[in-house]
Amino acid sequence: MSKEGSDKRSVSDPPTKPLLRIDEVAAYFDVHPRTIRLWIEHGHLSAERLAGSIRVTRESIINFRLKGRED
Repeated sequence: MSKEGSDKRSVSDPPTKPLLRIDEVAAYFDVHPRTIRLWIEHGHLSAERLAGSIRVTRESIINFRLKGRED
């Protein structure tokens, strides 16, 4: 089997980087970047500020995915 579009990641495939930009997380969950910012504000995702840029932790993404989006 060949992979379809190497830049297109399925939600079941967790990201490999330890910290991701908001746009990368949005692409992973197939939602708008504003949604990711809201999830961070509401405590659904953990994020860090690095050099003026917000990064979401890989662990937070995996935990959120396992928990589901019902909150």
